[in-house]
Amino acid sequence: MARKIALLIGVGKYGEGLKSLQCPVNGVEAMQSVLTHPDIGGFDQVMQLIDPDVGEMRTRLGEVCAQLTKQDLLLLYFTGHGIKDMSGRFYLTTAQTQLFENGQLNPGTAVEGEFIQRVVGNAYAERKVIVLDCCYGAAFADGLTGMDDTSIEIEAQIGAKDSGDRGWCVLTASTSTRYALEQEGEPLSVYTRYLVEGLKTGGAAPDGESFISALHWHEYVMAQVRVAAPVMKPAIFNGKQGYDILIARARVDNAQRYRKRVQKKLRRGRLSAAGKQDLLYWRGQLGLTLEQAEAIEEEILKPYREKQKHLAIYAEALEEEKADGNLFDAEVIQDFEDLQKLFNLRDEDVRPVEKKIIGSWLPSLPTITPQSQNNAQSHSGKQEQLSLYPKFCFETVRVNEVGNVIETISGEAECYTEDLGNGVTLEMLRIPGGKFMMGAVPGEEGASDDEYPQHEVTVPEFWMGKYAVTQAQWRAVAVLDKVERDLEAGPAKFKGKQRPVEQVFWDEAIEFCQRLSQRSKWTYTLPSEAQWEYACRANTKTPFYFGSTITTELANYRGTDFSYQGKTCPGNYAKGPKGQCREESTDVGSFSPNIFSLYDMHGNVWEWCLDSWHDSYEGAPSNGDVWKESSDKRKVLRGGSWLDSSRGCRAANRGWSPRDGRYSDTGFRVCFIALRPKL
Repeated sequence: MARKIALLIGVGKYGEGLKSLQCPVNGVEAMQSVLTHPDIGGFDQVMQLIDPDVGEMRTRLGEVCAQLTKQDLLLLYFTGHGIKDMSGRFYLTTAQTQLFENGQLNPGTAVEGEFIQRVVGNAYAERKVIVLDCCYGAAFADGLTGMDDTSIEIEAQIGAKDSGDRGWCVLTASTSTRYALEQEGEPLSVYTRYLVEGLKTGGAAPDGESFISALHWHEYVMAQVRVAAPVMKPAIFNGKQGYDILIARARVDNAQRYRKRVQKKLRRGRLSAAGKQDLLYWRGQLGLTLEQAEAIEEEILKPYREKQKHLAIYAEALEEEKADGNLFDAEVIQDFEDLQKLFNLRDEDVRPVEKKIIGSWLPSLPTITPQSQNNAQSHSGKQEQLSLYPKFCFETVRVNEVGNVIETISGEAECYTEDLGNGVTLEMLRIPGGKFMMGAVPGEEGASDDEYPQHEVTVPEFWMGKYAVTQAQWRAVAVLDKVERDLEAGPAKFKGKQRPVEQVFWDEAIEFCQRLSQRSKWTYTLPSEAQWEYACRANTKTPFYFGSTITTELANYRGTDFSYQGKTCPGNYAKGPKGQCREESTDVGSFSPNIFSLYDMHGNVWEWCLDSWHDSYEGAPSNGDVWKESSDKRKVLRGGSWLDSSRGCRAANRGWSPRDGRYSDTGFRVCFIALRPKL
């Protein structure tokens, strides 16, 4: 007989370096109340685990998963701090978890995400739901689902292939890490509050439905959180039929019917006069008292009123600091960033408030790492840094194995804008340092010998062009004083100010960087090959930064079959679809960026790198540096182009050309080292 079993883990007490939390214990209690309710969750067994140590958490999870049968449903809920280490591995915290003095995690005091994946994955139950109310929950989900990484056989590990409400899914509080888990005066975290509310009130059930599925649960929470805490981006990750797993019943009574009517009549956080009259009629029809109706309306309007309350507090603080004349002190800016995070507000939420009160907006503080601080020492011994750079928000996508968009991910990036004159600018984005595996995964479709051996590379922070250099940017720099060689003002075949410049050979790209460096305080250059691939992948491991395949809706490449050297080159990649061949370049930024907000890293034009060509990675540097040879006639190209097949646009794919090669599908983008002004 099928059973519904839940393990609820709440961690609010920690070791050195982590802030204690009050909400996790309350969250576990609240979740248990709705899951055990016979008319709502109807779970047969709900177990609490409060502030466990490492051994206790691992042992209890193992015990619970070992008792599951094929027909059972497992719901694993965790609330507390989630942490990533320097290599990007995700951990759930325990009561023992502590940070070293340098702020890094002591990994022996936390439970690694891989352990959770392995234990849950090996359980017999065909229905599994994991709910993570913590930072970096999406990092856990990325590992669990593999994000279409074919090296992980998730269907064999976790989900059934037949029909019905079987499978697995992971619900996470946010894909953003810039949010507050709990807010002062609130007993529950924002995410858990609406998880509980969606089940308790039945609000998560669609109209006319008497059951709440995992997807409906997520959609309800996402809609509420979008208002109450906009910076949070709840996400759901699933495998076969995971969205359809039934979590709870919905009590379909007159109160629930009225709730649905209020939700339907809500307009941008308010009820219109006509809407109120409509609700007055339905209150009478449904036999609700005035007090019952007002309680339901208040509950639904609560997230909107919370947001307005938080914005009012933010505005009041701005007014006070403006009167004191301290608004642009670094410490004050940091205080406002902290306040914004506490209220889970996005930049676009607070910018109108700032503009109204101070006529502009507060700049964002630069992110300074110890390494970048050391790199920024001038001859005088004084540290120089870029001016306070603004941040901006953007969205990228993830696709499944057949190329359909399954997730929209919000991101935030820091941008430095170089003025090239006459209204032309160059946008440079901060690329955070980190480690990654360079080269193709063994067995990757379309890979060639020069993409091996795959090897770990550590890349320090640097700044990179948001787009490939455009024709407008090229023309603006081409008129600057010559350094070593002349530059043609309009070399591109496919004309357009916002199209990438092409038909530029390698030494001309270097001349562009030299002239730009003369004008700027920063030393511009081409990226190393390691920098380029690291920036392209943007913390992903799949062949393309948006997933395991590519479509011509996501990039500009040859999406039709063609013949090359007697062989047929397919227009599709893996299980993805064929598409169109545009036969020319497109304006930069025409497609979705990666999570670093870099555009067109797949297709459009090949991009020159500083490195000399090598036939394999044997002996390649592991620190992100340029790899040169004394014989330097062949230079590395990356990214593929409008002329190339899907395989040529993979993140791992490598190409080369003579340094004096001039082609209509070859351009470049520039970079400079973070916080290192030229001497």
